[in-house]
Amino acid sequence: MKKVLKWGLIGIVVIIIIAAVSGNKGGSTTNTNTPKDTPTPVQEAMKITAKQLADDFDANQVSAEKNWGDKLVEFSAKITNITDSGLSFGNVATKQFSMAQISCKIKDKNQLLDLKNEQTVKVRGVVGKQMIGVIALDDCEVVK
Repeated sequence: MKKVLKWGLIGIVVIIIIAAVSGNKGGSTTNTNTPKDTPTPVQEAMKITAKQLADDFDANQVSAEKNWGDKLVEFSAKITNITDSGLSFGNVATKQFSMAQISCKIKDKNQLLDLKNEQTVKVRGVVGKQMIGVIALDDCEVVK
């Protein structure tokens, strides 16, 4: 009898713990006032120059990644390379012997079809990290 009572109590404690961890799903009366039909606001891109971005990374990579990281930016620059992953923009920094260049990973590869090297385009993307002088921009698109 003691074993049955002991296991019964353990079972009740486990059920109480599970209920507490999973929260009050069924009888919640809390109203968060968030309509389900509300569209997610579109993030506005920060308009900058490629030179500004490259110069910031040349001056201090750690600071630039903190200031620009995960921010949506938009700039115009001359294409120096087109690959299956996107566009590259070189010679964008003020310093004459800067290694900084920007690599823009294009979401829609069809946007690359009509572009040419040396063409100036406007792009929008999310700033990532810099590796070996290359500043990565993710989720890029060519802006018409």
